[in-house]
Amino acid sequence: MKKKSNRFPLILGIVAILGLLAWAGLRMQHGDTVAETKKANEIAELVATMEANPNKDSQAYKEAQQKFCLLTARSAQEREQAVVNIQKFLGSSDMPVEFLCSRFNGKPDDSGTDYTNPASEHYSAGGFGFTVDPNTNYIVEVGEAERRWGTNDDDSRWFDPQPEYDNTPRYTTAEAIRPVAEQFMTKHQDILGVDITQMTYEFQGTKPGNFFVRWVDYEDPHTEEYEQCGDVGHDLETAYQRADGVWCASIKNTRYPTVSLTITQGGQVIVYDNDGWEIEKL
Repeated sequence: MKKKSNRFPLILGIVAILGLLAWAGLRMQHGDTVAETKKANEIAELVATMEANPNKDSQAYKEAQQKFCLLTARSAQEREQAVVNIQKFLGSSDMPVEFLCSRFNGKPDDSGTDYTNPASEHYSAGGFGFTVDPNTNYIVEVGEAERRWGTNDDDSRWFDPQPEYDNTPRYTTAEAIRPVAEQFMTKHQDILGVDITQMTYEFQGTKPGNFFVRWVDYEDPHTEEYEQCGDVGHDLETAYQRADGVWCASIKNTRYPTVSLTITQGGQVIVYDNDGWEIEKL
């Protein structure tokens, strides 16, 4: 006797499974959309609360800002490499690093409102403030952190501690500080993303205890042209006077990618600024 084929029930089973998978996918997409909408609404409410409380020292503003910063941040896992890079910059693998907040794409100065797309992240560690590029986790700016303060119960004031500066007089000349600066940039190329071998070294000067140096990429200029009105020189070649009497001129400004360091006489880097990163966003 010829056996009956079981292919038809098998096909029905496969169709049913595919249907369930498709249904599950739609459910997940719907769930993601609902979650994204809820998050967007929460962010809008927090922004409204901060705008309604312009006093940044008020409790209402601080609470709303803290929630806003965490809600719009990359995940802790995504920020992990940024934390490691900051610790390496400070030379301490166990240094506590605090994530502060992000700024967002939409304008050249990172003051946009695309809260799903951080343009820069800001951290605090060891009394220093750090700006990080979230696309690469490179450190792009370092300086003394904003020092917070408050009032104790006895009406005395407390302040965040200042960074510890190494002012041991190890280096006293421009010639002596150059190899220190170059060694720092080379050693930290993986966390700064800058290759100084393609740039020109320049000594900028000194103040008691500190040296100022920079590297400039003169091979990659960025020129901006814009119209300026009001406080412009009447003798400029492009100057003209509008019908309302206001003087205007077409201004051309050329900038070159530049990285700058401030180094103490003890050899400690206390300020870092990658201006080339800012130029790339223009």
